[in-house]
Amino acid sequence: MSDLTTMIWKEVAELFGNRRFLWVFTIAILAMGIIPTLALAKQHGHAINASSLTFMILRTVYVLFATAIVVAQTSPDMVLHERVGHTLDYLLTTRLSNHAIFGAKVLISFAVGYVTAILAVAVQLVFAALIGGAGWNWLYLATPIGRVITFGITAALSLYVSVVGTFVAVRVGEQRVAYMISIFAVALLTVPFLTGWIHITLTVQWVTRVAIIFGAIAIILGLVGVRLFRRDMLALYLQD
Repeated sequence: MSDLTTMIWKEVAELFGNRRFLWVFTIAILAMGIIPTLALAKQHGHAINASSLTFMILRTVYVLFATAIVVAQTSPDMVLHERVGHTLDYLLTTRLSNHAIFGAKVLISFAVGYVTAILAVAVQLVFAALIGGAGWNWLYLATPIGRVITFGITAALSLYVSVVGTFVAVRVGEQRVAYMISIFAVALLTVPFLTGWIHITLTVQWVTRVAIIFGAIAIILGLVGVRLFRRDMLALYLQD
């Protein structure tokens, strides 16, 4: 546990010293928070029906997109940053466990994605109140389905992309490839719905079940990733 805590503090310090991450993080939150409100206001005027199912779906899609983009960018970058920050040699010579090294990167990437989602929602709420003309309202957070998607589906998505992005990054050794594979992994999630294998039913029970199953799959992938990760994978970055 102490190894994991040590690695988490190291990753947090390096992450917030990374200007590229801070720019991506900020832009994604503001863009995915402001754009849907502006788009809906332009199409339907300022009197936006916050309870509309269509509007709820559009807004939550932006939040999920922000989560996927930020995590897909961050998780490989955290591995690449080991080389840029000259900390890779240090990691390879310490007694820190493989579980701590891999687990810390996944957990921090997951946290970044989840915070991105929550802040994007907050920006949507504030911006809708400013331009909506009807004062403050909770939009889709006022509905059980909206809350499950916001706090459940985004958590599962963030963990899923974190595991995929981190594991692929240490395997392929190149951020761009890892980023593209991470995005492709997100796109794969839509296949069962697009092919009709899984039928979408926007009820609280269905969405909750999806969140639980998706979360369980993400956790299993994380455990598999921890099991398969080896310290010598990071040596790929010493070959350049």
